[in-house]
Amino acid sequence: MAEGTSFDAGEEFAGLNFHSLRLERRFIKTMGTFYRQPDKSIREASENRAEAKAIYRMPGNEGIDREEILRARREAAIRRMSGYSGTILAIQDTTGVNYNTHVKTEGIGYISDKTMGVNVHSCLAVTEEELVLGVLDPYAFT
Repeated sequence: MAEGTSFDAGEEFAGLNFHSLRLERRFIKTMGTFYRQPDKSIREASENRAEAKAIYRMPGNEGIDREEILRARREAAIRRMSGYSGTILAIQDTTGVNYNTHVKTEGIGYISDKTMGVNVHSCLAVTEEELVLGVLDPYAFT
């Protein structure tokens, strides 16, 4: 992040609604853990074994809704944009993620004739000073 900015997971996911306050709090705590130590493994970044176990279980939790996470992040980006008085650029890019070397991967599509993977298209809100305000429209497709 740019100098002088900070990340507050509670603020970033303020509008999150998993229909479970406990799960929302756990998710927000997990995002804070990841932000503070992005270079660490889950076990290394976790405060203790119980937190690591909770984080490892999270992706399998049926209450976690990917679209709800993206919606909450988009709303946070829009809040930041509305508080900015300068020019905001909407920068778009598509990246192809190649999974050909993941021999046990099943059920994903192809990004070209022979390349298994996924295409990720994002639209970032960025100031002229290169401060990223957030992701506006993430989209993944095969």
